[in-house]
Amino acid sequence: MDHLLDIVVSPDRSEWRWKDKDEFMEAVAIGVFSVKEACAIRTEGERVIGLLRAGESPFCDGWERWSPPAEWEIPAFPAGWDTITIDDDDST
Repeated sequence: MDHLLDIVVSPDRSEWRWKDKDEFMEAVAIGVFSVKEACAIRTEGERVIGLLRAGESPFCDGWERWSPPAEWEIPAFPAGWDTITIDDDDST
């Protein structure tokens, strides 16, 4: 479930900010989340921010070092991918 409150982190992890804080508060105000649920969501966000500040990964460790195998080729778009065709027999 999307809890609406996100954390945006700079690529080098030196800065962060809450995203959609107003939307989150509005959801609480109209009852999408109870005050208790909102506190739990915010607490989890604070936990993740603590990990960021400590230089730890809040994500699955290892992916930040992943790169595709050298033998992989960059896929190409198929011919005509950028052309829209309209079927004249379409009655919808």
